Amino acid sequence: MNKVLLTLLLIPAFLLHAQTPCSGGTAGGFPCNGLTLQSQLTIANMGGQSYGSNDPAEAQDSWGWTDPSTQKEYAIIGMNDRTAFVDISDPNNPLFLGHLMSHTNTSWWRDVKVYNNYAYIVSDDNGSHGVQIFDLTKLRNVTNPPVTFTRDGRYSGISYAHNIIINEDTGYLYILGSNRNSGAPRILDLNTNPTNPTVAGNLPSSLGYCHDAQVVIYNGPDPDYQGKELLIGAFSGSNKVHVIDVTDKNNPVLISNITYDYQKYTHQGWFTEDQRFFILGDEEDEAMSPAVDNTRTIVLDLNDLDNPIVHLEHSGPTLAIDHNGYVVGNRFYVANYNAGMRILKVDGLYESTPFLEELDSFDTHPASNSADFHGAWNVYPFFKSGNIIISDLDEGLVIVKDPLFDNEDPVAVCQPYTATLDKNTGSVTITAEDIDGGNSTDNFGIVKKTIEGQTTFTCADVGTTHNITLTVEDDYGNKASCVTVVTVAAEETSYTGIAWTNGAPGKGSFAKIAENYNTSSVGASSIDACMCEVEAGKTLTIEANDYLNVTRDITVNGDLVVAHTGSVVQEDNAALVTNNGSINVNITTPTLNERDFMMMGSPMSGDTNTIFTDVNTGVPSYQVLWHNTDNFTPNPAVAAAMPGAENFSDNGDSDYDWRNYTGAINPGEGYLIRPSYTQGGTYNYTYSNGTLNNGIITYAAGYNGTKNASPNIIANPYASAIDATELINSNSIIDEVYFWEHLTTPNNTIPGPYYNNYSMEDISMFNLGGGVPAANDNGVSTTPTGVIASGQGFGIKANALGTVTFDNSLRSKTGNTTFHRPVAIDRIWLTVREGTYHKGSTALIGFTESASETLDPGYDSKRLATIVSLYSHLQDGSEELGIQTTSSFDPTMSIPMGFSTLVEQDGGELPYVISISNIEGENIENVTVYLEDHLENTVTNLSEGNYEFTSDRETYHNRFTLRFEGAVAGNSESLEDSLRIFPNPTQGTITIQSPESTIQKATVIDIQGRILFEKSYDTEEDVEGKKGNEFRTLDLTGLNAAVYFIQLQTSNGLLTKQVIKE
Repeated sequence: MNKVLLTLLLIPAFLLHAQTPCSGGTAGGFPCNGLTLQSQLTIANMGGQSYGSNDPAEAQDSWGWTDPSTQKEYAIIGMNDRTAFVDISDPNNPLFLGHLMSHTNTSWWRDVKVYNNYAYIVSDDNGSHGVQIFDLTKLRNVTNPPVTFTRDGRYSGISYAHNIIINEDTGYLYILGSNRNSGAPRILDLNTNPTNPTVAGNLPSSLGYCHDAQVVIYNGPDPDYQGKELLIGAFSGSNKVHVIDVTDKNNPVLISNITYDYQKYTHQGWFTEDQRFFILGDEEDEAMSPAVDNTRTIVLDLNDLDNPIVHLEHSGPTLAIDHNGYVVGNRFYVANYNAGMRILKVDGLYESTPFLEELDSFDTHPASNSADFHGAWNVYPFFKSGNIIISDLDEGLVIVKDPLFDNEDPVAVCQPYTATLDKNTGSVTITAEDIDGGNSTDNFGIVKKTIEGQTTFTCADVGTTHNITLTVEDDYGNKASCVTVVTVAAEETSYTGIAWTNGAPGKGSFAKIAENYNTSSVGASSIDACMCEVEAGKTLTIEANDYLNVTRDITVNGDLVVAHTGSVVQEDNAALVTNNGSINVNITTPTLNERDFMMMGSPMSGDTNTIFTDVNTGVPSYQVLWHNTDNFTPNPAVAAAMPGAENFSDNGDSDYDWRNYTGAINPGEGYLIRPSYTQGGTYNYTYSNGTLNNGIITYAAGYNGTKNASPNIIANPYASAIDATELINSNSIIDEVYFWEHLTTPNNTIPGPYYNNYSMEDISMFNLGGGVPAANDNGVSTTPTGVIASGQGFGIKANALGTVTFDNSLRSKTGNTTFHRPVAIDRIWLTVREGTYHKGSTALIGFTESASETLDPGYDSKRLATIVSLYSHLQDGSEELGIQTTSSFDPTMSIPMGFSTLVEQDGGELPYVISISNIEGENIENVTVYLEDHLENTVTNLSEGNYEFTSDRETYHNRFTLRFEGAVAGNSESLEDSLRIFPNPTQGTITIQSPESTIQKATVIDIQGRILFEKSYDTEEDVEGKKGNEFRTLDLTGLNAAVYFIQLQTSNGLLTKQVIKE
């Protein structure tokens, strides 16, 4: 025995620190923050011995055991040559009970874990130590401490190992870093005989050395692995964290692995309680990586176990190395070598900017905070008493406790709550304070309150009740919950004849009409509300251009009057309109000629054909017709003359598609209403039977095998306008909608199956690209632009068998007479007009990123079979389109176009004029538009004037090309100023100098706009100099003396120059 050993043996067992609160930053000589020193046992107090300078007495790993019979708490300390057992049931007076000596020699590494009253001990680099097994119940009967214990079992299947981990939920022990299996985990089964375990399996040796791990029955956020037994291991041999499914011990499955920056020695980690985050330490990065300064704690996000990611790297306040760390509740306890133990709160990991917050610390090695291997090796924070044991390499066993430690759950108290909507926003959001009301309590105080369930309510929730769970939490994460009922209500405001009792209603109000209310009266206005009720004997009048916009139910116990162009809108498809009084929706037709007609439906649920009786004269409509799509056959003569056009003309057989109708006006269905056969004028109808249509309305569309053969007449079923764009978007069988504009009185000079027939020239069309007016439009503005008025009928051509669905998302509280513009699209409308018989049509070309150069349903629609037609083609020359929407506008685009006329006259051709009838969109409004006539070989600047030509009866596909100039790259004025033509005047060849662009083509045009010839230039042909100062030549020798225009296509755009030929 040497002098050092003798000196240690002379230290009395009672020389230990007693309980000392942290005061002024110290406790018993140890620097501290927030933790009380309960007591300390030195290494010598626990019988530790040194065996030389390279084999010092050390306190290494530690674990704890709580006796299930007595609830006494014990500290188990692994030491260089033994394992010590200390009774800490009185933490201020710990009692060293004895030790179990190493099975072989001393070692710098001894590790211990506990399962079912047994301690399992391994030692690294220590001969054939194996796994020592000790029955902890022996500690109950120690009467004369300290004693030297003997083992109760030993597993000899390995010689040495660095570590062990036990899944206490399954009874499987995992040996880590042993001399077997290349250091990969070996699994022992403790369930049958805890003192004589058997091998249950081995992880693949290819995984290499595993230094530490945690094994759990997974109940975390990834549903793919819930219920599985998973090992999350620090495989220091590869510096990776492996996530492994070890449910089948004979067939472990690697799920994923992850590494991180500046790894040096992947050491140990632990899950947060919800198994979302894995908090990891690297044992050598602080000492060996220049990029890591202070203690680095790495947090991995294992929300998706197949794809783990680094979530956070936390930097501590000292240079010390981190070692073992564990999570209990909302705290991470980590042994920080020279810096002692630090406690970090993990709640911040769940924030959008994640963080760890240091709460407390206790420096068990005050001499230094440097990055070397002294100080706290391990902490054990799992005792229910709150006592924490720290095993320090130099200081032995240190027991500390947070004086604010709390393991008692709070008391949660809920109160019923009524959530009242904000009348302006129409919603309300409840908080935990609303539910708690300050009634919940905790012995140390509540720091967090949360609620589960629906927390934001809108008008759709009014009248419903909701179970809401309140959870209160104290600083240690102890929680308690209760459940209460939340009732959702709208604030009631009543109109009393002078004012509203709670102010004018809004989206969150229950508006009650307690006195007569007219939206056009002084001080009155349109009404927005969650719900509305008209009391008995009272009248609510919605005047022209005003509205009643209600999210939920409307109850009419008195009278609701909706004037012509007034609107009633409901947002909830399931909302009701209860009619206990009377509802009148008034419609006034435009001025109609005799025999003229309207396509109409009804916004009420119970109307019949008799509703189309003028309320002023009492005269019923002359005719109500219903359309039977099944009986429609496209007129073969029209189809033969215009096979690429849409045709609404029937073949004229006896099986007419229009039939006289009596009976119910079905919601969503359109009818042809002819008010009078002999008189013109306006007509006033009042829809009054049943109640207002609301919510989902369906119409079964007829389909006869082709789109052209499948016209259907439908109608807006609501007392408000609807959006045609949304109707098309939400119904795949609709590509466009058609409107009868009643411009021409039906007469017997128009061909067709009836004595008086309708004119195809009176049909306008709208699709997602925009609208085109009726061909007979002579400036009365029949261009539809997106909204269909209340009760208005319209046509569709179904592209397949299916159902048209209306719902409240289509409805609008404004625009019940004029149409909305759809989404912003660059558009140009071109009109052709014949001057003798005033026949013509309009073609629309639209440009948007939502469309393409191919045929796009909803954006591209065939032209109508009108007598005179101007239409566009796709780029390959196919299709005859009345509306074409292509990709986003580019001035280099060109649009092929065709022309058709059925008008013929003895004695020669008739004159026609093509003009720009409208142009809109920020990308196209300022460009110059040219029309190239390939038949006449002319180019016309349509931006400056119309194009006039003559034609006999003929169809000319691809006769025209629409071209553009403008929006060129760079400064167009600079380009024009820099481009030179010389000599000018010329008697023959000219030279074109282009300093800023490449000339691609030159077109020579005479003063009448006729193209005389074109010349295209290859990259090198006729070039003198280089790009950026380029010269091209053009020979005009064969031309007569005159003024000519040279149109130059350059790499920067289109430019026109004038040349004089002598």
